[in-house]
Amino acid sequence: MFDTRWGIYIDIEGFGFQYNHTMKALLPLNALMEGIYQIGRDKYNDDVSRLFAHQFGDGFVVVSCFEEKSLDRPVAIAISLMRHVLAAGGLAKASVSEGGFEDIKGCYPRNIIDNEKEGSVAMGAGLMTIIPVMGTALINAVALDKRSPSGSLLTIDSVNAVRLSKCFAKREIENGLVSINWLKGDQRLVSEISADAGLENPPEKERELLLRKYISNNKLKSSWIRTTCYEQEIFI
Repeated sequence: MFDTRWGIYIDIEGFGFQYNHTMKALLPLNALMEGIYQIGRDKYNDDVSRLFAHQFGDGFVVVSCFEEKSLDRPVAIAISLMRHVLAAGGLAKASVSEGGFEDIKGCYPRNIIDNEKEGSVAMGAGLMTIIPVMGTALINAVALDKRSPSGSLLTIDSVNAVRLSKCFAKREIENGLVSINWLKGDQRLVSEISADAGLENPPEKERELLLRKYISNNKLKSSWIRTTCYEQEIFI
């Protein structure tokens, strides 16, 4: 049976530019990392609902343990994380897709496997770190992210829109995608995840003010501002 799980790919907007200018770029990354950890530790911590997360640069892939009929949970997790990052002064971009996800370490070269210790391999005085997992859950989510317009957006494939509850405001956009409004609304599951995991979830008016502050404090392309604000129903 084909192993199908949902995967969230989420990364920090403008990380590379900000990292070159100030170490403050690490604050939203820390918030993202903290949020994922606390959701996995305090909210979804049993053998059925548990999560798997792996870092790739300034982003993470978060993967479910099993296939799920509804996509409410990954979307709500993504919204909770995006709001937590916003409260830390940053913005994130996320996409949700599905696919397989496996431990592929056994397929690596024998000299790598024999010398691997806790995810790293000594190379003389140097070091190689390896990722033991891979799969289409990650590949599809990253590909979906690349199809998404520039901006702080939460996207899914349009064919999956019917698998979301009506409490999530969504809009069809380009490239066969649906954009979900992560800024506005007080969805029950989002509030539950944020509260149970101890994540920041500012009131809607404060979230809007934080987004406006981010825009005013950063040099951003007009297309990025226009897309981000339009999809979150914010008018600058």
